[in-house]
Amino acid sequence: MKITVLGSCSGTEPMPGCHQTSVAVETGGRLYFIDAGENAGYASYLGGIPQQDTAAIFITHTHMDHTGGLPHLLWNFRKLCTINPDIAAHMRDHVIQVHLPDLSVFDGVMAMLRASEGNYETVFRLDPHQLRDGVAYDQNGFKLTAFHNYHLGTPAAGMPFLSYTFLVEAEGKKVLFSGDFRDLSEIAPAMEGCDMVFLETGHHTAAGLCQELKDRGIQVGKVVFYHHGLEILHDFEGELAAAKAVLGDRMTFSVDGSSYQL
Repeated sequence: MKITVLGSCSGTEPMPGCHQTSVAVETGGRLYFIDAGENAGYASYLGGIPQQDTAAIFITHTHMDHTGGLPHLLWNFRKLCTINPDIAAHMRDHVIQVHLPDLSVFDGVMAMLRASEGNYETVFRLDPHQLRDGVAYDQNGFKLTAFHNYHLGTPAAGMPFLSYTFLVEAEGKKVLFSGDFRDLSEIAPAMEGCDMVFLETGHHTAAGLCQELKDRGIQVGKVVFYHHGLEILHDFEGELAAAKAVLGDRMTFSVDGSSYQL
C-alpha cells in the first residue's frame, strides 16, 4: 500500500508550496482518494498516480479545504478519456464511488461539471453515497469504516453527523485518517493498533497531540501529521522538534508530495 499526501495544508490563506488537504491511497491495483482539496487532480496526475484506476473518493466533511479540488478531479477523469483512447477503453463502464456526508454538495459539483463542457458525458459512471457511521466501502481487499466526530458539532435531533474519521484496512494493515476533529477522545478508540495514523494539526498542536497519545498509552506504529495549521506553517522546524521531543521518530510531519509505504 502506497499513501501519498497530495495536499498537507489546512484551510488557511494560500501558502507557497502547500496545498489543501488530499491524500491518495494505492493498493491492489486501485486508487482511492481521502478528501479532495484544491490540488488533488493536479498533484496526483503530475505525480504519476494513475487516476484511471480510481475506485472511490471519500470526503471527511464538506468544508472547502477538503472539497475544493473535487470538481477538477472529476473533470480531469473525463478529460483523460477524451484525449487518451487507451484510458477511455480502460475506464469504459467503470464505476467510481463518491462518498460524502452531504449529497447536496455532490449535486452542486455535478451542476458545475455539466455546465463546463459536453454535459459531463462520460464512458464511466459516478456513484454517489451518503456517509454515515459504519462500513462505507468493502471491496477488492479495501475496507473503509467511518466514525463520526464533533468537528462540526452535535447535530439536531434526527439530523446526521456531517464530519467523519476514516479507518482504512488493506493488505493486512490499518491506517486511520482523522479528518478534522474536536478532541482526541473522539477518535482514540479507532487508533489503537493502527500501523499508521494521520492526525490533523489545523485545530491542534502536534506536540500537544503527541503528549496526549503518550499519556493515553495509545499504541500505533507511525504518526503522520497533516492538514497543518499556522503554527507549523510559520515554524515547521520548531514545531517538528517540539513534537519529536515527545514521541521521537515514531512521528513525522508530511509535506505536499510525502509518500509512505506499508
